[in-house]
Amino acid sequence: MRLPFPVFVLGIAGLIPFVTLGGWIFLAGLFTPLPHLKIILLAYGACILSFLGAVHWGLAMERPDIITVGGTSQRDRQRLVLGVCPALWAWLALCVGVLGHVRAGFGLEIIGFVGTFLVEREAWRKGALPPGYLPLRTGLTAIVVLSLFLAALAPSGT
Repeated sequence: MRLPFPVFVLGIAGLIPFVTLGGWIFLAGLFTPLPHLKIILLAYGACILSFLGAVHWGLAMERPDIITVGGTSQRDRQRLVLGVCPALWAWLALCVGVLGHVRAGFGLEIIGFVGTFLVEREAWRKGALPPGYLPLRTGLTAIVVLSLFLAALAPSGT
């Protein structure tokens, strides 16, 4: 089973800020620090990481019987946790990046994206996600992590 074409197109479109900002911050940052662009990319990364959690939250909540007399299933409990944890991690990464050091924020976001991917991969292996989901997420995650890593490597000017 393949994912619908709009899902593929929108997934790729979501990479545009990562690819343009991550690469630009690194290349142009060799000549002049771009702290505002770093914060913009950090904030976008936090939004997308939160969105990944929202996808799983939606999967868990789409069922009308999520809360039953017998309780929720193990899979639904995992989806609920996976729905909330990326958003909290993204908030932490953004707070650390803005209030502390932006490189630490990028590092936390990278950990969040990789961690979410690893949990999704395990869920995919158990049949909890559509067959075409993981191949798309693999490519998207690799590009996002590379972009965040390049931005983190760029000179900070401080």
